[in-house]
Amino acid sequence: MVTIYREQDAKVELLKGKTIAILGYGSQGHAHANNLKESGISVIVGLREGGSSWAKAKAAKFQVLDVPAAVKKADIVMVLLPDELQGGICRTEVGPPLKKGASLMFAPGFRTHCGQHDPRETPPASLGPPNERAPRAPPQD
Repeated sequence: MVTIYREQDAKVELLKGKTIAILGYGSQGHAHANNLKESGISVIVGLREGGSSWAKAKAAKFQVLDVPAAVKKADIVMVLLPDELQGGICRTEVGPPLKKGASLMFAPGFRTHCGQHDPRETPPASLGPPNERAPRAPPQD
């Protein structure tokens, strides 16, 4: 049986005092970052320096860092990068600076399903699949 959690089930106070790094600022990254920020959570955005999304995230008043720097500062890392890039970026820019005890999350979960992520080799990871298909966004960093 599937358990569905709704807004009223969330305990936002559990995230207070934590820093969440959102990696990627496309359709999902933008939505996650802004929703968390509007809920009073400390959010930083990790992107490729100089990429097209860097200026967009800065304009939205986020602290924007390169991916390794964002990961190093975060208690929770949410990977919202394009599926085809997640494997390489996670091996080189996420895994090495990830601090002990940090949570690692992925959305969608295709990366794990396709064998790009081996949960036995990393800290516990969570998958956050979208509940419906988002409109196709232009390529992001």
